Amino acid sequence: MLILRDMKLSKKVIKMNVLDLFCGAGGLASGFSKNKFTVTGIDKSTCAVETFKLNNFGEAQEINLQKETVKGDFDIIIGGPPCKPWSSVNVSKRKKDHSDYNLITSYFENVIHHQPKIFIMENVLPVSKDEILKHNINRMRNRGYSIQKVIVKYSNYGAATSRRRLFVIGRKGRKVHNLVKDLEKKKSGSQTVGSAIRYLNNKESEKESEHIWPNLKTIHKYREYYKTGKFGWYILDWNKPSPSFGNVMKTYILHPDGFNRTPPRVISVRETLNIMGFDNNFKFPDQLGMGIKYQLAVDAVSPVFSNILAQTVRKFLEEKEG
Repeated sequence: MLILRDMKLSKKVIKMNVLDLFCGAGGLASGFSKNKFTVTGIDKSTCAVETFKLNNFGEAQEINLQKETVKGDFDIIIGGPPCKPWSSVNVSKRKKDHSDYNLITSYFENVIHHQPKIFIMENVLPVSKDEILKHNINRMRNRGYSIQKVIVKYSNYGAATSRRRLFVIGRKGRKVHNLVKDLEKKKSGSQTVGSAIRYLNNKESEKESEHIWPNLKTIHKYREYYKTGKFGWYILDWNKPSPSFGNVMKTYILHPDGFNRTPPRVISVRETLNIMGFDNNFKFPDQLGMGIKYQLAVDAVSPVFSNILAQTVRKFLEEKEG
């Protein structure tokens, strides 16, 4: 960490290095990058690393965290290990039977190695009760970290999705509860689906802006499924935040006009990005397939929330270090 003094404001400006493990498309990193943290993203996916770099969230490296520990000096570690072992969409190999299960421990091995001032881990809610998380939290507490688990609903922070996620926040040597308390104070009203995507309503498919979607000619056959309200069978509501959903190539999330539109269609990649909270200038490498784009978008932390999270972390550290 480097502390510089802004001569005009006579204020200490703290330069902090952030390590983003399992960085994906950069939803979590985007907020930290925007708030003048120096971010290094790590992912084993070439598609994720290329997307991260293309959007200038920071440097990015292709590393398999099951096999390697990241080298370097970092003040903060963030990241979201893959959630497939606990995901409700995954109905085959779950928890310990899934090859990604121990990636939670891989995340904490890097925290132990680097001993950052703060770490923040994101995941799905069921992870909170799993023994692997409890074990690793105990390891960190034994190393002097104050830790709190927080359930965040993105729509409470201005996003157009009501997705709920678990955030585990740790602070080295000092209590972390004031940071969490400040984060709670930042809650605001949500966007609606309409406020996020209505501007695209009458626009044709356009690859340059990622306003693209699969041409599903048989979608009308599933009309009855959309009456069930089961996960994935959603017709979005213009006037509400979106429920949480998965890859649109698999879950067929319908545009708010539903079956009133001829033909009915699923939401586009750009609409998915807007609902999650990505800026309109966010883009993917040209060579990526549509399914990968959808997956990277829905796997991400909402950038709307990550911006507020990063602001809160910066304010907290500057007050403590200033």
